[in-house]
Amino acid sequence: MPNNPYQPTEYDAVLGGNAPPPVSGVVLGGLEGVKSRLKSSVVEQRMVALKEAFQYGQVGIDVLIEALQDESEGIQRTAYLLLGEKTEPRVKQALQQFNHWKLMTCLRTLSGHSDKISSVAISPDGKTLVTGSYDKTIKMWDMHTGSLLRTLKEHSLGVISLAISPNGKTLVSGSGDTTIKIWDMYTGSLLRTLQGHSASVSFVAISPDDKTVVSCSGDRSIKVWGTHTGRLLRILKRHSYWVSSVAISPDGKTIVSGGGDNTIRIWYMYAGRLLHTLKGHSGCVTSVAISPDGKTVLSGNWDKTIHMWDMHTGSLLRTLKGHLGWVNFVAISPDGKTVFSGSEDNTVKVWDMHTGNLLCTLEGHSASVNSVAISPDGKTVVSGSEDTTIYIWAV
Repeated sequence: MPNNPYQPTEYDAVLGGNAPPPVSGVVLGGLEGVKSRLKSSVVEQRMVALKEAFQYGQVGIDVLIEALQDESEGIQRTAYLLLGEKTEPRVKQALQQFNHWKLMTCLRTLSGHSDKISSVAISPDGKTLVTGSYDKTIKMWDMHTGSLLRTLKEHSLGVISLAISPNGKTLVSGSGDTTIKIWDMYTGSLLRTLQGHSASVSFVAISPDDKTVVSCSGDRSIKVWGTHTGRLLRILKRHSYWVSSVAISPDGKTIVSGGGDNTIRIWYMYAGRLLHTLKGHSGCVTSVAISPDGKTVLSGNWDKTIHMWDMHTGSLLRTLKGHLGWVNFVAISPDGKTVFSGSEDNTVKVWDMHTGNLLCTLEGHSASVNSVAISPDGKTVVSGSEDTTIYIWAV
């Protein structure tokens, strides 16, 4: 009669025998078993072992921190995500020292626009993505599911720039039709249209208190408007060629502008007084951004570089080189530690704000990247491209 495979054998503990099990059949348990499986050549087995290590307290955390240096990006990603659930100071320190940007992948691709993407913006609560296109429309998407929420159609030419107020209530759009439109962010209804520029509106920005809109144009002017009244408050004119980009300082007192005359200009908003003119680029300044602490200005350029300037003295601090095409857009993370740049070379590059080191390059778009946005928690990056797609990147 054949042996019953479900009967205990002489090696099973239930028999109470003393015979040692065959070595080839050993499956180590506990933390030692985890460490043993982490030496496997099969990445999937090592990932499972890391998840098991998570339950072994401080010793398990040590294993996870060590795994951040593993040669496999899959292992690094698993360890990084698991450690993200911990709050211990040494875990936070390990994560801060780890370059997690190199693990970023495109989680979702949004398609729906019929022409190139000009601008992307994320709401302050991180729930809504807004995109503008040369197809004359603005689209609002659920940031987490990628579903299309609504499409706004009021501009008669391409939408070139978008901005969302810090309180999340107001959306502003600038267009090739020379108008600025102000929308209710929650309902999508058009609140008012601002007219005054004589050429395409290149860029729009909203002050931190939501009371002021700043726009710039191919007509070489910067205009300051009352958000809720639509009244034109002042006009700034010192650029000798088209003005491509504007940014408002965190305290709402200063405007920075970049233009086709290769200069960056810093203005006192309320008096309209020019404070500094920054020179150093050899081509058109396409984009400007201000750090969250208000101390640093970033500028992207047709000369393929990014310059970092001291906001108060106007001195050049550092130049970032690495793009193979025009730098179309620059942005800074909410914590002020990271710089993002979108380029004509179809890539997004991520840089360390303090050292200027290149942290990673995000590749996937098949045409120029025109705009980049970072989520409020700094964990998600969105890029819009002339290939008509929007990419959502995260670890």
